[in-house]
Amino acid sequence: MDYALPCGELDTLFAGPQSVTPEQRRDLVDEIVAALRRRHGERLLAVALYGSTARDGDGPYSDVELWAVLDDEAYGEDYDESLEWVHGRGKAEVNLMSRSAIEAYAREVDEAWPISHGQFVHARALWIAPDHGALVESLRSLAAHPDDAAVDRAMAELVVGELYELVGKLRNRHGRQPLALLAGRFAEHLACLVGLAERHVYVSAGSLFDEAVDLGGPDGAAELFAQVVRGDFRDEAATVAALERAWAGLERWADAIGLEPALRRRCQAGER
Repeated sequence: MDYALPCGELDTLFAGPQSVTPEQRRDLVDEIVAALRRRHGERLLAVALYGSTARDGDGPYSDVELWAVLDDEAYGEDYDESLEWVHGRGKAEVNLMSRSAIEAYAREVDEAWPISHGQFVHARALWIAPDHGALVESLRSLAAHPDDAAVDRAMAELVVGELYELVGKLRNRHGRQPLALLAGRFAEHLACLVGLAERHVYVSAGSLFDEAVDLGGPDGAAELFAQVVRGDFRDEAATVAALERAWAGLERWADAIGLEPALRRRCQAGER
């Protein structure tokens, strides 16, 4: 599709992102919205901005991230395409989806829901077609109120499919995986687990651990999050102890929040 958007050349790619002012970035956003409207006309229903630029928290090297909704007649109910390109001094991305596809995605719940659905919960509407004024708020509501059974399944998958495996890697490490990497992955999955339990969508991946600390969670979780934020893993014994404590705290916490039935189903082959 030809959108006539400002694009970079290959010889600018490996210079990396260059400093852009907020005003320049917002000018680019305006150009993208205008190009989408020209290209899709009445089939374009809404355009929204997400990420740091939507929160006015963008820095000199931040990306531009948007999603746009097309009516189902444009390219079909399952239409889902991502346009991602270097626009000259940085990177821009537009996720184009049909209305049916984006509504289905907003309803989806998986292990990354507390991070991935921030694009709806924390989005800023840029343009909405006449007669579709509630569309952005509708998507926000769908994303922010997940199905309880789906949340339980996602949480059980995180415990059994991710955290359990990482504890095995921790106990069988012997230099096979850097402890800092293992701790960071464990902490991220644990923060997603806590976010799911609290139905909390994080503002950004950058604030993930700071937000997770305030949500509570298993015994030892807050201390692990704080250690990962500090990035200090020089005391390997202390890091291992922090991970084991957080893992041990999961059993009591899971029982307290009523997750045991979902965990039981996840641990039995053939039952989900």
